[in-house]
Amino acid sequence: MTAPTTPRSPVARVLGVLKSVVIVAVSLAGLGLFLAWMGGAFHHKVHPGSEPVEKATAAGRMLVAAERTTEAETITSVGSVQPRRRTDVASQLLASIREIKPRPGDVVKKGEVIATLDDRDLLAQQREASAALTAAQAELATRSRDYDRVKNLSAASADEKSKAEGAFRVAEAQVIRAREAVGRVEVMLTYTKIVAGTDGVVADRFADPGDIAAPGKPLLTVYDPSDLELHANVPESLAAGIKLGQRLTVRIDANNLSAEAQVREIVPQAQTASRSVVVKLALPEQTARPILPGMFGRLVIPVGVAERVWVPKAAIQARGQLDLVEVEDGHGHLARRFVRLGREADGKVEILSGLSGGEKLALPAN
Repeated sequence: MTAPTTPRSPVARVLGVLKSVVIVAVSLAGLGLFLAWMGGAFHHKVHPGSEPVEKATAAGRMLVAAERTTEAETITSVGSVQPRRRTDVASQLLASIREIKPRPGDVVKKGEVIATLDDRDLLAQQREASAALTAAQAELATRSRDYDRVKNLSAASADEKSKAEGAFRVAEAQVIRAREAVGRVEVMLTYTKIVAGTDGVVADRFADPGDIAAPGKPLLTVYDPSDLELHANVPESLAAGIKLGQRLTVRIDANNLSAEAQVREIVPQAQTASRSVVVKLALPEQTARPILPGMFGRLVIPVGVAERVWVPKAAIQARGQLDLVEVEDGHGHLARRFVRLGREADGKVEILSGLSGGEKLALPAN
């Protein structure tokens, strides 16, 4: 059984209410003081206006100029080195290869025998053709005697004379035919020795002894190393401005070559996929390092002039991913200015934006 609760007196109830009110008031006051502290109510405030800031000075700093130059504007087209004269050496016969001498990189001379084919079958055909010629000549001699005899007989009829003459003419034709067969085999025998058609260097070899040579199947590729070209793919919008005989700058990166080359040919057809035109330029014959077919090259095409701003690379200061320079304001003070950089050349950096040229820049203090 629960004991009965003693009712609170009115005074106690008032005191409880007052206690709750005091607790709430203290809590609100504490919260207000905290918010005032966070808002800086108890700290010194800076009144509106400008605060003097100490500026960096150029005293003791070396100054350099931002140089503004006028330079030729160019566009670079890529291409590759190709030989002007490139020969695929192939056989005119279907025969087994008995010997093939040159290897890639070897030098060959015009008229040099570079491969020999199996000629046994042709030699047999030659003997057969020679025997057929001998038989045809013997038949011709017989028919010639018969024709002379019948032709001089007064008792011979016209039909007999005609038949004798016909046999003689057929024998003559057979001799001519046999001679042509012998000559044809002799010509084919010359094809068993494959010779170089020009001086050059063997670029590649596609066959070895024992392989079957067939007409149209290359055995070797020979090119002339003294006559090389750069085949550059020029945008069709620029190709119209290039003329035959014009001299343009070419660069071969692997060979460290930069030289002028003459435009030798402009292919009168644009390539659909790349919207470009192939321009061929004659490369120098003598270079410090050899130029090889297939090397990557560049063609520099002038398209006008442009003004550029250059500063010494030492004047550039990096701040994270940003670059800046310190500019002297004409009163001995320095101001930082962020810049966007371009290419580098000869210890200088091109400024794409941030400077207009003519400014004095302070080099970093040591």
